[in-house]
Amino acid sequence: MKNPRYRRRAITVLIMSTWMAFASVTAMASDDMQLERVILLYRHGVRTPLPGEIQANEVNGKPWPTWKQAPSELTPHGAKGAERMGVYDRERLASAGLFPARGCPAPSSIWFWANTDQRTIASAKALAQGFAPGCPIAIGHLPQGDDDPLFHPIEVKAVDWSAGDAVASIQAQTGGPDALTAPHGEALATMASVLGCKPGSTQPLCDSSTWHGGLATSPDQSHMVLTGPIATTSGTAEVMLMAYAEGRALSDVGWGRTDAAKLEELSRLHSLLFDIYARPSYMAERVASLMSKRIVSTLQDADAPRLSVMVGSDNNIVALASVLGIHFKMPGYGQDDPPIGGALGIELWRRPATGQRYVRVFYQAQTLPQLRSLSADKPATLLLNPAGCPTSKEGFCRLEAVIPSLERAAAHVK
Repeated sequence: MKNPRYRRRAITVLIMSTWMAFASVTAMASDDMQLERVILLYRHGVRTPLPGEIQANEVNGKPWPTWKQAPSELTPHGAKGAERMGVYDRERLASAGLFPARGCPAPSSIWFWANTDQRTIASAKALAQGFAPGCPIAIGHLPQGDDDPLFHPIEVKAVDWSAGDAVASIQAQTGGPDALTAPHGEALATMASVLGCKPGSTQPLCDSSTWHGGLATSPDQSHMVLTGPIATTSGTAEVMLMAYAEGRALSDVGWGRTDAAKLEELSRLHSLLFDIYARPSYMAERVASLMSKRIVSTLQDADAPRLSVMVGSDNNIVALASVLGIHFKMPGYGQDDPPIGGALGIELWRRPATGQRYVRVFYQAQTLPQLRSLSADKPATLLLNPAGCPTSKEGFCRLEAVIPSLERAAAHVK
């Protein structure tokens, strides 16, 4: 077993080398390329558990830790983490020449829009505060609690969607819930051990023979019904990740039975839910439909804001990533699990000599240890290559190569 100090040092080296590579690419690009605008789709920061999110209890009856804030809310710790990301965004975009290093940006140069949950609105406010301290940046959003079509197009019936078609498509593309969980027996066993399961226990999740699930339509055909370990473990795992990122005592993070390696396994269990509800093409194109339409408009409109920030949830990010044909794995998180308070970013660059425009896609996020300690270190950054784009260390892709996949998703809007 590796020394924990070595692991922390390795993670720090990885973050710094990733950041240095990203910074050097930005510097190189600025020599013959001009950054015109940036789109950031953020996930909210650290929050309290959602109602009903915990689907599995400690088998010996030990209680889950309580939280000071109401369910579903951004915590003060989470707000500080989001503010640090805003500070980082300002520093990076100022170094690229898109904004001055200090002062209030022109209102027309920046656009913030949040989903209607308290956690997303509060995260957007914290990001804006970090980006431009004391400046009157408007945070746009619909009335709190309403379904915003930008983030919830299926719920508001803004797209062509049916539960039956969705289930059939997901089953055909993924093989169904059991096929998705089959490669993750070790992660499920880790969850069982964190919950306090003992050898021979027949309680749910303790017995591997019960690790089977299904996906069907509801009796009224209005929505999908997922059963089995993905449904049971995803939210449960997320509560533990949030508790760690919040800085809770380790005894409050899986009853002291977790460590960095186990949290990474639990993170993959969390992301399996998106392999049903957000990543399959039928779901992705519809979940990201209005967002894709907005992004196309922003990329093609010469008068669009220099910085557009949307603050939503993990499923929004996974759906957009799927539309773009990209996968990601950030340090300390499972494959395709959107980090807490991180962002999927799209940059638009222009080569003045030719007028050719390029897109660069990336992911940026603080690691779990950074969030936990509210470290001022640079977040980890990962360059991503959308489908149909040549793989390169610089990450540049012609704009016209990215637009079709976004337009295909946008075409589902009624």
